[in-house]
Amino acid sequence: MSVSTIVRCAVTGLFAATGLCSVPGALFAQIPEATRTVPAELPLGFTPDGDVLVHTASGFRFPAQVAGFTRMKESGSDLSGEYVAIGYERQLGRDDKIIVRIAIVHLVDMTAAEHYTIMKPFAMSHFSAASVVSETKFSVGGQPDLSGYRGVFAGERDGQPWRFSLTTVDFGYWDGRLASAYPAAQASEAESSLDGLLSAFRWQRPVTPER
Repeated sequence: MSVSTIVRCAVTGLFAATGLCSVPGALFAQIPEATRTVPAELPLGFTPDGDVLVHTASGFRFPAQVAGFTRMKESGSDLSGEYVAIGYERQLGRDDKIIVRIAIVHLVDMTAAEHYTIMKPFAMSHFSAASVVSETKFSVGGQPDLSGYRGVFAGERDGQPWRFSLTTVDFGYWDGRLASAYPAAQASEAESSLDGLLSAFRWQRPVTPER
C-alpha cells in the first residue's frame, strides 16, 4: 500500500462512521468520493465562488489552493447541511504527503475539549501502537474568544512510523475539526506546513444560519 493511500485511508476513516449520518448535527458522516478537485457538479451543500467551494450554510470557504495545500477530490456532507468535510494534501520531500481533512459540523452544547475527547479514540484506532505525543488547549490567533483543543499522536501503519493530529475549534453554533496524518520522518516539515494551513484559515468564522 502506498504512502498516500495509507494516509488517505487513515484520515478519511476518522470521519467515516455509519449509523449517525441521518441525524442533524451528527458528529460523524460518511465521506463519499467526489469526482473532481474543482467539480463540474458541486458537492452537496456547497456554492461556487470561482475556484473556492463555499459551505452554503456557514459561509466557510475552501479554496482550491491554500498555504501550499491543494484541495483533494474527496468531499463529504450530510443531507441536513450541518456537516461538511473537505480534504487537502501537500507534498513532503520527494515521495511523501501530508493529508488533511477539515470538517465544519453543528454540535449542540459541546466544547472544543469535549469534541476532541469524543473523536480521539477514532483518531487513534487507525494506527497500531498509537500513543499521545501532546495534548493542549490553544487559542485561535486574532480571535481570542474562540477555544480550541489539539492532540498529536504517534503510531504505526504497515510497519512504518507515523504522526497524526486532531484539532477541534468551538465557533459557537458551528464546530471545526481538522485531522491530519504524515510519516514520522517528515514530522518537522509536516507540522510547519500544518501551522501554515491553520494560520491561513484562522480569520474565517462560520456564520450562524438564519432560522
